[in-house]
Amino acid sequence: MGSWKNRLVLLAIILCGSGSLSAQNVPRVLILGDGIHAAPAAEMAKNLKGRAEVVYPPMQPGEVRNTATALKELDRFLGTGKWDVIHFNFGLGDLMHRAPGMENFRALPKEAGGVPAVDLEQYQKNLQEIVTRLKKTGATLIWASTTPVAKSPMRIFEPGSEIEYNLVAAKVMAANGVAVNDLHAYVAAKLKDTDARRMPGTFEIDKPAPLAAPITEAILAHLH
Repeated sequence: MGSWKNRLVLLAIILCGSGSLSAQNVPRVLILGDGIHAAPAAEMAKNLKGRAEVVYPPMQPGEVRNTATALKELDRFLGTGKWDVIHFNFGLGDLMHRAPGMENFRALPKEAGGVPAVDLEQYQKNLQEIVTRLKKTGATLIWASTTPVAKSPMRIFEPGSEIEYNLVAAKVMAANGVAVNDLHAYVAAKLKDTDARRMPGTFEIDKPAPLAAPITEAILAHLH
C-alpha cells in the first residue's frame, strides 16, 4: 500500500474514533466531552499528526453528553486500544435544564419547570465513577473545567451555574490526583473581549480556536 494510502487510513482512524492501533505507533490521545470539543479535537489531529493520534468519539444524532450518558457510553468511547492520555470534561450537558421525569432528553427553561439534567450530588457521584473507570486504562488523565455560562437566549442555562459544578469537579479530581486544565479561566479571560450575551459554547468556541490551543498545551505537557 502506498504511503499516501497509509496517511488516508490513519486520518480515518483519527477522525472516526476507531480503537485500532496507530499505524505510526505514536502516543494515543482520547478527547472526551460534549460537542464543543469536536472542532478542537479535529484541529489537534492535524496539528499533532506524526506526534500523537488524537481521537474524539463521533456524536450520534440527538446525543446529549453529560456524566450520566457518559457512564453508559464509556465502553464505546474507550474502545479496545491502549490510551496514553485522556483529556475529558462533562459539565455543560449536566447543568442544562431539561423536562423532569422524561426518559428522552428534552431541553426546558427553568421558569417553565426545567431542572438540571444532573444535580450536583449526582454529578459528584457520576464524576467519581467516571474517574475510577478511566484510571483503570492506565492513561494519564487530564480534567478540563467546564467553560463559562454567560447568557442563554433559550434560557436552558443559568448564568454562572457552572461555578458550583466546577467546584465539585475540582474536589473529585484533587482526591484522585487528576491533573486539571482550567478551560474555565481561559475562556473567562477571552469573554472579557467578546460579546458575553452569546450562548455558552460560542464566541467561536465551536471552531478550532480558541480551545485547541490550551488543550494541546495540556496534552503535550503530559506526553512522554
